[in-house]
Parts: sequence; structure tokens; C-alpha cells
Amino acid sequence: MRVARIFVLGLLVVLLAGLMSGVSAQDEVTLVLWHALQDAEADGALAILDAFHAANPNITIEPVYSPSATIQDSFITAAGAGEGPDLIIWANDSSGSWAQSKVILDISDYVDADLRAQVTDSGWGTFTYEGKIYGVPINAKTLAFFYNKSLVLDAPKTWADVLSISKELAADGITGLGFQNGFFHSAGFLYALGGNLMDDQGNVTFGPDGAGREAMEAYLQLHQDMYQLSLDPANGVIIDGTSPLPQFQTGDVAMVYDGIWNLSQFESDLGSDLGVVVMPALDNGAVPAMFAQTTGVMANASLAGDEAKVNAYITFMKFVTSEEGQRMGFDVAGWLPVNPSVSIDDKPNLQVFADQFALGTPFPNRAELAAFWGPMGDAITAVSAGGETPADATQAAYDLIQASIDEMHAGGN
Repeated sequence: MRVARIFVLGLLVVLLAGLMSGVSAQDEVTLVLWHALQDAEADGALAILDAFHAANPNITIEPVYSPSATIQDSFITAAGAGEGPDLIIWANDSSGSWAQSKVILDISDYVDADLRAQVTDSGWGTFTYEGKIYGVPINAKTLAFFYNKSLVLDAPKTWADVLSISKELAADGITGLGFQNGFFHSAGFLYALGGNLMDDQGNVTFGPDGAGREAMEAYLQLHQDMYQLSLDPANGVIIDGTSPLPQFQTGDVAMVYDGIWNLSQFESDLGSDLGVVVMPALDNGAVPAMFAQTTGVMANASLAGDEAKVNAYITFMKFVTSEEGQRMGFDVAGWLPVNPSVSIDDKPNLQVFADQFALGTPFPNRAELAAFWGPMGDAITAVSAGGETPADATQAAYDLIQASIDEMHAGGN
């Protein structure tokens, strides 16, 4: 879209415009925004846009719906040709590959102290690629710990508490913990143990001499320990990667950890018996740093050099991430705020997820992440039912993952 130019009435209009609210024709900016939002999320976005337009009459954000199944390909094709929308709302995990393909704008120099303070560090981390910022988060997702208050009177504060409670419940014929053993769900334990997945170049960190080797072995040892506990019913632990876990919904399992996407279902199933807390701390005192995911707004790389449009985009982002914008997104769209100053104490279960998000690990936005899923799942199976040592499983996972990443790097992807 072009910056509006209203000169047709000549000098008189220019003079009048200077008298009206201090907004001149040259200040008027229109930004086209592609999105795939529907239902309550779309309603929330429109409410925010209406409020923003009322507060900023010189800036128009024009929303254009694009189906989620095609919006990514459509954007990449259009932006790659120097066309397409000015802005796009999408998940953070695409930001790394889009930055690498140079279809979105590096906004690092435009994120001032005020805007930075309106988003948690974990939120900014989701749109940071190779040290530069490529988008502004507007809502959050993560995982937290659920428990049944009718079975667990006091919320566990440590993982040792979880296991102790599970054993006590087992004596009464109740399963205490449904342990989610999938890599996505359990990766937060790895980060709490001091580990990580990739370095700044996207290479695996847990090779034979890697800084993350010890932590990865400890993470797989945790999986092996949990599997061993599950073999004896007296421990009250089962291994089940089903999400949501039916046994928790029916009250046959007392505790589980899972994502915010299952919160509404659990609230419906358990009602006032549902308890939600930040993940219980491990023996080292660290809270599992579950994956922190976000949806955000990215700018088309074609905005480079167009200060009016970039400044309008930043103004829009400051509004969306402000306490007013975030509260509106929460109230209407059900978005979990990324602004740490926004209190949602009236929804205590959601407040727990906001607290957990602030402690989380930014969900990696690098293309290399795709190489991890299969081998990490295999490594977890290997140390569990397969009986392999964590050291051997770590080495096998490293060999497979790094080989795949080497192929990616060789191909320039």
C-alpha cells in the first residue's frame, strides 16, 4: 500500500490539515496486515484495531484474511518478489527461516526500551534469530503442571514432592503421575538441567566434547528413571504421551503436565477440582523451562528504508503489547499476555501459564530444529524400553542430528 497523499485540494487543504490535530497528509500511513485468525481471535484482533485507530487516526491497519493452510507459501512468494502485505501475523517458529530468506525485516534498531519492556525476555527470544529481532510477540503459549485438588491437597513444589505424592496415592490404588515422555513436552527438563540443543550456527551442542553433553545425558537419565518407576505400580507413575491424558480427565490420574491448549478442556472436566501451578523444581532447584511459543507480527522486508511505514508498525506494536492492548487481547481473544505487567489474577489458572512463560525457553525458530524431533524421540525410547545407557543414546542422537544439519548447511538451507 502507498502512503496516502492528499494534495488534490492544493495549498488550502495543506494549511487546514496543519490546523487539525497536528496530523498532516504526509503523516498518514496505511499498512496491509495478513492474518489467518478466526472466531474469537479474529474478534479480539478487530477490537484491538478499532481501539488503535481511535488513538492513532493517522495510521490505518488494513486486515486481510488468508487461510492458514496457504498463508505461509503465499507470503514467502509475494515477499520474495518484493510484494505482498506490509505485515503478517504468524507463529514465531517461521521467523528464523524467513529471516534467512530475507523476506522479513530486521527490526532490532527500532525496538526501543519502552517496547522491549512490554514483552518478557522469553517472548523476545522467540523472534530473535542470530542475535537480531525479526518480529514482535503478541500472545504466548507454554506448558504448566496440572493436578486434581480432590486427590492432591497441597500443590507439589518440587519433583521429589511429585514422586512422593504419587507413591502415597498408589497405596490407595490411585495413579499419581502421568509422565509426558514426548520430546516436545519434556524438553523443559533438559533446559533446567543446564542443556540446550543448538549453538548460534545451528549445530548440535551435545557432541562428544560439547558443552551440552552432560546435560543431555542427565535428561535421558531422567527419562530412564521415570520409565523404571513406571514398571512398579507401587510408585504410582505411568508413562503416557497422550495429550490430553484421558485418565487425568476422568480422575484416575492425579497429576500431569501439559499445554495451555488443554486448559479449557481440563477446566470443563474437573471444574473446581483443577489445580494449576508452575512446574515443580528439580533437585538442582531449577524449574523446568518449558518451551515458550508465541504468535507475533513481522514486517515485510520491502519496508526497509520506508521510515514512515516502519515507525507506524512500531507504533502499532507498542499499542498491541501495551497493558491496554494485551488486556483486550486476553478478554476478547483469549490470548495469554506477553506483557509481564498485565495482571490476569481474575483468571488464576491463566496467570500460572503467564508466570511459567516468563520462566520458559524460547521455542527455537531455526530450520535445524526439524532434525531433532525423530532422533530425540528415538533416544527417549532407547533409554526407556530399549534399556540403552544415556551416554550411548546421546551419541546416537548426536550422530543422526548433526549429519542431517550438515546436509542442510551444505545445501544452503
